[in-house]
Amino acid sequence: MPWDTWALLSIIALCTVVIARTCWDSYRLDHEPRRTTLRLPLSTGGHLEIAYPPTHPPGRHRAPSTR
Repeated sequence: MPWDTWALLSIIALCTVVIARTCWDSYRLDHEPRRTTLRLPLSTGGHLEIAYPPTHPPGRHRAPSTR
């Protein structure tokens, strides 16, 4: 196969993987119980847990609409 065919297949495969991973992460986040801490993975292994502020419930990303 010519190189441009391989390049196109690589791009399609990469896009498919990114879309599948995004869907899986979204599904997983929507179906896990709400936690009181934000868990961040560290590049050196392990994780960092940060407590949510009491006035800011988990999962809320925007201020309420004023309209």
